[in-house]
Amino acid sequence: MASLLKPSERVSYDRRFAAVRAMPVPIPPGERFRVGIDRVGVGGYIRFEGNTFAVQRINTYERQGAQWPELELFCLEDDSTRYLEWEREDEISVYLSRDKLDFATVGIRSAEHLRKMADAQDGSLRHAGETFRYHEDSQVGFRRDGTGEPTPFRQYLFASRQKRRFLCVEEWGNHRDGFEHNVILSEYLDPSSIEVLAKGDGDG
Repeated sequence: MASLLKPSERVSYDRRFAAVRAMPVPIPPGERFRVGIDRVGVGGYIRFEGNTFAVQRINTYERQGAQWPELELFCLEDDSTRYLEWEREDEISVYLSRDKLDFATVGIRSAEHLRKMADAQDGSLRHAGETFRYHEDSQVGFRRDGTGEPTPFRQYLFASRQKRRFLCVEEWGNHRDGFEHNVILSEYLDPSSIEVLAKGDGDG
């Protein structure tokens, strides 16, 4: 079958097939929802919203002494890459990146407009008919694969009314070299909905 696919489809098929073959012996079905996302490492496999994902990389963020991970996920069904963050306070909270947007889509006129909202600690953005109010902004450090010196960037968060969905604006760079911005829509994901098929990192 794979030989009948177009070159781009063949690459996707090969990647997904390789990810399926790399999966270790799965956790027994009755135990999968008892394993928390905090026990999943690189090489782990999880399932939610009808799709299965391989954990390809775990990056880390840090802010004011606190750290939290970002799981880079490869989807076995459609060859897409998704990002999932979790943090623990009283309990584990999980947030899934839904879409990458741009300034115009959410109503940011310019980088100066963004900074003015942060200075005033007030302002709002809109996306798909939903209003997101200014929530907070802070300096954050990013470590790819959780190693090395952190790369700093500024993070601006705008929250929906129920604080279940967020528009996260990342500002990378500096005044000398210029700035690059990422606008990401993320949403709370119920941790209990995540089925852990394999923990990864040796499955210890």
